[in-house]
Amino acid sequence: MKLWTYIGKNALVTLKDGQEFIGKVTNYDDEVDNESGEDSMHLSVGKSLYDFDESEIKSIEILD
Repeated sequence: MKLWTYIGKNALVTLKDGQEFIGKVTNYDDEVDNESGEDSMHLSVGKSLYDFDESEIKSIEILD
């Protein structure tokens, strides 16, 4: 997945464990900068900020 292409977009993120989150993609970390060694995206949901590693993500649907 090219996670950086979702920055600034509202999205529905579905995780492999079935959880779904709707919010705005605010940032991206590449594998070099990320402690997990994977690319990840930041999703702002209300007052919460989530950081999902690429391996956790099943799908991303753009909502706007």
